[in-house]
Amino acid sequence: MEANTKILVTETGGPEKLNLVDAPVPVPAAGEVLLRVEAVGVAFADVIMRLGFYPGVKVPFTPGYEVVGRVVSGDSFAPGVRVGALTVTGGYSRYLVVPAGDCVEVPAALSSAQAASLVLNGLTAFQMLTRCVAQPSVQKMLVWGAAGGVGSVLLELGRHFGAETYGVASGPRLEHVRELGGIPVDRTRGDVAETVRRESGGGVDVVFDGVGGPVAATSFAALRPGGLVVLFGFQSGLEGGKRDLFKIMRNTLTSPIKTAQSIFMSGRGLRGYLITDWKQTHADFYRADLAAVFELAASGRISPLIDRELPLGEAAEAHRLIGGGRNVGKIILCP
Repeated sequence: MEANTKILVTETGGPEKLNLVDAPVPVPAAGEVLLRVEAVGVAFADVIMRLGFYPGVKVPFTPGYEVVGRVVSGDSFAPGVRVGALTVTGGYSRYLVVPAGDCVEVPAALSSAQAASLVLNGLTAFQMLTRCVAQPSVQKMLVWGAAGGVGSVLLELGRHFGAETYGVASGPRLEHVRELGGIPVDRTRGDVAETVRRESGGGVDVVFDGVGGPVAATSFAALRPGGLVVLFGFQSGLEGGKRDLFKIMRNTLTSPIKTAQSIFMSGRGLRGYLITDWKQTHADFYRADLAAVFELAASGRISPLIDRELPLGEAAEAHRLIGGGRNVGKIILCP
């Protein structure tokens, strides 16, 4: 069997800390499967890990939040079956051992790159829209980072479920929002909340906010009475792919602090979503929802958006692209 080429981070820092090394091929234990990885999604969380700012992840480690690969050996799946899994770490590898219970079979109609682009982003978008909120009641929704990985899927899911969708973006990404069936909202021109309230006739039912910081106040202002903000990230804490501690502290301090009483009096709500917590707490949801996302893509109801595919040895370039916000859609590494 060939060597297990993988990326190893031995000290935190910039993209140059992503080292390509050879390691032994891991051996699956009971309840695990050995995968030969075919595609790995590059996640914003991978950048946070590399910077040393992701809770619970210490050096040395191999990044890689989501993978698609073929089963080599192990429990529950026959050799050759193609599966996707949310791994959190370890994915930037040629071979990887994962729990069998984390694996969901990939439909033949999807390429490995397409499926990998949906494990994290697709599952996040689907669970937020169908589990965090009462989806049938969502008639109007606002998405921050609408041209990004999660945002693009949210727009497509909103269109699929018949919602009126608004997508915050800027520059050429505004046209991408329009192509996905959303109403573009230019974050560089005027007050986003005021624009959304005017265009939607009083505000939206739900705002999906992966930016956080001062943006959260704008999210609340864009809601109608009884609406909900779903907060799923804090991308405002990075500038050009680098950790800015001052900016993180400033954005944390300027985020709206909502007490139970203030939320009650406002008639609006706030909910946080963290995919790892949901996966651990609701394992059945994880498998069923990931299978549903794969099926939506395989049937053409949503379209996986891939910015580019790169070899594993170009992981540093992938991080520079995603850290700088220069990608539209998912960047995929192909071991």
